[in-house]
Parts: sequence; C-alpha cells; structure tokens
Amino acid sequence: MKVEYADSFDKSTKKLKDKIAIKRLLYLVEKLEKATSLAEINNVVPIENYPFTYRIRTGDYRLIVEYVDGNITILLLKYLKRDDNTYREYN
Repeated sequence: MKVEYADSFDKSTKKLKDKIAIKRLLYLVEKLEKATSLAEINNVVPIENYPFTYRIRTGDYRLIVEYVDGNITILLLKYLKRDDNTYREYN
C-alpha cells in the first residue's frame, strides 16, 4: 500500500519522546508499506460511524489511519497515547 502522512500525524509524532513507541511506529509504517490490505496488519479495528477510518493498537499508543483510494492509499492521521481523549473527535 502507498502510505501518506497528514499534517496532524506530523504534529502528533513530533511531540513523541517514548523511544519504544517510536520504534513500534517505524515498524508499523514499514508493515503498512509492504502490506496489500489492512487485513494483513494485527490489532486493526474500525472506528464506528467513520467509514474507512481505523485504529491500530501498538502498546499504549494508537495509530489512526484512513483509506483514501479504497485499498491503494493509507493516510496516517494521528499517533496518540491511549487515554480518555484519544477518540474524542471520533465519538
């Protein structure tokens, strides 16, 4: 799949200080680039009421992704630590 990065993704990753989380994110982005669909990635769950928007769990963090062109392009939206505010805009 082709992976693109939203400005919100860049913002959320610039604040990131956890080195383990950074390594997990880099590994996950690599897996996404090699995958042909999200079904090949573990811990992918659709976000309710938002078609084509999914979250991928990596430890204490969540990667929010969106299909742009069906199964061809993935847009990385955010990478956030899991807490009560993580999905606020998706509720």
